Amino acid sequence: MKIKSIPSFVFLIFIMIPLQLINAQRERNQWYFGMLAGMRYNENTNSYNSLTNNSIERQIVLGQIEGPDNIICVSDEEGELLFYSDGRIFKNSQHENMVNSPTNEYAVWESQAAVARDPGNSNRFYVFVNIQDGLSSKLTYTIVDMTLDNGLGGLDPNNTHVVMTSHVGQHMVTARHANGKDIWLISIRRGTYVSYLITENGISSTPVTSNEGVSFFDGNLANFGVMEISPDNNLVAAGFPVLRKLFILEFDDLTGKLKLAYEEEDETEATEPFVAVEFSPNSKVLYTTYLNSGIQQYDISDLDNIPPRIDITTTSSIYPYLKRGPDGQIFSIESWTSYIGAIQNPDVIGLGCDYNNNVLSVGGTNLLDLPTFLLPKFPEGISYINICEGETTELNYSTSLRDATYLWDLGDGNTANGENISHTYASPGTYTTSVEVYDISNTLIYTDTKDITIYATPTIPNLDNIYLCSEDTNIFLVDYNSEILSGLDSQIFRVSYYLSELDALLQNNNVLEYIPEIGTQTIWVRVENALSPSCFDISNFDIITPEYITIDIPTEQFICDERSGLTLEAPDGFISYEWSTGENTQSITVTSIGFYTLTVVKDFGEFTCEAQTTVYVNLGDAEPIIEDINVLDWSLEHNSIEIILSEPGNYEYSIDGTNYQSSPVFLNLPLQDYTVYVRDANCLREVTSDTLYLLYYNKFFTPNGDGNNDYWQVINSKREENIEISIYNRYGKLIAKLNHYDIGWDGTFNGAPLPSSDYWFKVVRSNGKVHSGNFTLKR
Repeated sequence: MKIKSIPSFVFLIFIMIPLQLINAQRERNQWYFGMLAGMRYNENTNSYNSLTNNSIERQIVLGQIEGPDNIICVSDEEGELLFYSDGRIFKNSQHENMVNSPTNEYAVWESQAAVARDPGNSNRFYVFVNIQDGLSSKLTYTIVDMTLDNGLGGLDPNNTHVVMTSHVGQHMVTARHANGKDIWLISIRRGTYVSYLITENGISSTPVTSNEGVSFFDGNLANFGVMEISPDNNLVAAGFPVLRKLFILEFDDLTGKLKLAYEEEDETEATEPFVAVEFSPNSKVLYTTYLNSGIQQYDISDLDNIPPRIDITTTSSIYPYLKRGPDGQIFSIESWTSYIGAIQNPDVIGLGCDYNNNVLSVGGTNLLDLPTFLLPKFPEGISYINICEGETTELNYSTSLRDATYLWDLGDGNTANGENISHTYASPGTYTTSVEVYDISNTLIYTDTKDITIYATPTIPNLDNIYLCSEDTNIFLVDYNSEILSGLDSQIFRVSYYLSELDALLQNNNVLEYIPEIGTQTIWVRVENALSPSCFDISNFDIITPEYITIDIPTEQFICDERSGLTLEAPDGFISYEWSTGENTQSITVTSIGFYTLTVVKDFGEFTCEAQTTVYVNLGDAEPIIEDINVLDWSLEHNSIEIILSEPGNYEYSIDGTNYQSSPVFLNLPLQDYTVYVRDANCLREVTSDTLYLLYYNKFFTPNGDGNNDYWQVINSKREENIEISIYNRYGKLIAKLNHYDIGWDGTFNGAPLPSSDYWFKVVRSNGKVHSGNFTLKR
C-alpha cells in the first residue's frame, strides 16, 4: 500500500478486470437531477438532449439540496424509464406519483442513495436511502413493484423504509456479486465498511464487515463523503471531505470484503477535498473533485505506483459531482449554473482526457447533484451468471452490431455460437473463455477473453432426526459437523445452522447451540464453499423431545478411598448406557477426579430417545480432626459450644449425633451434658469428642438446716476431678476450698456460722480456664 501526503482528504477504491467499451449501458440513458433538470442519451445520434419533464421539486437550503445526494433514476436494459425518486417521492414513467408515494420519511440531505434489481424477480427493485432518526442516520430499503398500477409500478406498502441498520454515514454504492446474479450493497457504519448481500431470497441482515482506512475512532467525521464502484467491479473509491482523505480499496466480489490499496491525505487549505469520485470506463483512471478547486485525475493502472494527480480544470468553480454516462463520458456540474460539463475521453491520461465545461445546457438550475443508476444487466465485455458446480452458466457479449456473428471458445473444449450462451461445465475449475464478434461482412470487429471460475458445490446427505430428552442441556450443533460434511474437506466447506429456511438462505441469525424443549424443532443446515459462499446446499433435520428423561444420579460425587476409587451407578430403566470413558455398562469405577458424561437411551416403542447428564467427581475431604472445643457455660439457658478443626473443609457438626449443621458454633444451649460429633459432608467419616459438662452455680443458698438448699456448690463440678473451687468473703479472705467430691460449702468458717452477706468464688478448671463470680448467703 502506498501512502502519499499532499495538501488533505481520503478515498477508497476496489479492483476488478478492465473491459473494452462495447455497447452503451442503457440503464444510464435517462437522467434527472438538480432543480427539475434532466437529460437523455440518444444512441442513434450518440448525443444528449435536455429533458424538461422532471417533476420532483427539490428545495435548496443553505447550499444543500433537499433529499439524498442523487436522484435515483431507474431505466431498463433497453434504456426505457421505469421510475425515478428522491427517496420519498416516487415518480413513474408518466411523471406521476407511483402507488403509495410519497412516503412519510425524508431521506437524509446530501447522503448517497442506491438502487438494485431483485435477483429473483425482474419486476421488483430495492431503493436504498438513509433516513434521520434523532441524531442517528438509518439505512433503509423500499421495494418498488412494477406489476402494480397496470405496469406503471408502485411501492410495496409492507416494505417501505424498512430499517436495515443505524449509525450509518453518507456513503452508499452497489456492486455485482462474482456469480453475476446477486448484488452487494456497500455502506459505512461507525467507521466500518458493511457489505449486505442481496439474493433472490432477500437481503441478508448480517453484513460482511471490513475495517480498512477509516475506523470507529474517526467518529462522525467518517460519516461524510461519497463512494463509487469501478466498471470492472474490482475497485471502490471513497472520499471523506471532512477527514480530508481519499481511499482506493480492492473489492472481493465473492466475499464482499474490502482491502485498502491506496490512501491520500490532503494537507492544503483547499475547501472540501474529494467531494466526488468517478472511474473511467476502463477502470484505470480515477477522477475526484475539490469543491472549490476543480477536477483531478489519478492514473490507477498500477495501484502500487500511483503517480501524482493531475489537475484537468483551470477554473476554481464549484464542482460538487461527477457521474459516468452510458457512452463512457464522465459528466460534471458547476453549481448555480444550467449547463453540464464532460470529460470526453476519460480513459486518456493527462489533458488529453479532453474536459469541456459546457457540453449541454439543461432546463433546470442549481445543479448540485447527478443521479444514481442501476448496475447494468449486462456489463461491458464478456459477462456471465452462475458459477457453481452443476449450475448452467449463462454467458453474454452485447454489442450494438446488427446481424453480428459470435464465435465462442468456452475453455473446456466446447465451442458455441450466439450473443447469449448457456453452458454447464462438467467440473469445478478455471476456464478461459473467449469470443470473436464478426459483422455482417464477416469482418472481425471485437474480441474479448475472460477467466471463469466454477466452484465446487457441496451436497448434504440425508439427515436423520435426533431424539433428545435432556432438560436444560445445551446441544452444541458443531458436534454434528463431521456427519453433515460426510467426508467433505472442512477446510473448503463450512457448516452453519439456523432455525428457519429463510435464515439459512440469507445467512441470518445462525445458531451455535440449542436447548431442547418439549416438541419438535427443525434445524436448517447450510453447507457452503468457503471460497464462494453462493455455492451452497441446505437441508434440515428435526430435534424431537417427546418428554424429559430424568437420570436419577447425583451430579457431584466424591472419592473417599483413593485406593478403591468410586463406583458411579446409573439407574435402571434404560436400554443402553454409554459413559464418556467409553464403557457401556450401567456402573463404572473411577479413580480420578473430573467430569464423567453419561448418555442413556430409553425405548418409547416406535422410537428411542437419548438423554445425557454429567457427573463431577472430586476427592472427599480428609477425616476431621478436632483441635479444640471452646465452651462458654455458667448459664442455665444461654451456653455455647464452638468446635475448632485442624484443617478447613466441607464438614458438618452435631452435639447430639442426630441433627447436623454446617456451622461449628452452637448457641443458647441449656445446662446439660454434650458430646461433639464432626463428619465430612461428602464421605460421612465421623469423629466424636469426650462428654462435655457445662458448669453452673446457684446465686444464693440458705444453710438453715431444713434440708433444702443448705449447701452452695458448682453444679457438675463432681464430674471434673481436677477442679479447684475457692470461696472468699467481701474482704478477699479465703473462707473455704472445695474439691470435686465435696458436698459443698455449709456457710461456716472454722465451724462457726458466717453472717448473711455476699461471697465470692474462683473456679480453676482442669484445662486451666478460670471463672469467678459471687453469690449470696441468706439466714
